[in-house]
Amino acid sequence: MHHADIIAAMVKAGWPSAKVAKHLKVSRGLVSKVIHGKATSRPVATFIARKTGRAISELFPNGRYTSRLNKRFDSRRAAS
Repeated sequence: MHHADIIAAMVKAGWPSAKVAKHLKVSRGLVSKVIHGKATSRPVATFIARKTGRAISELFPNGRYTSRLNKRFDSRRAAS
């Protein structure tokens, strides 16, 4: 998903990046970097996914937050 779409989903859900950062006690810069794909943080990405009601793989489809085990499970699910 494009970073602008992630930001829009967060705002729509009532969780702008500054609020996410404050809640997780991380910098706004880290939240921004995760959204833009410049840094990884599973806790930040998972929190954003939960608050927006979207799957982490939908928000970050490049596989950055998907373990090899999950990829194997997803491929089996798609095949059936």
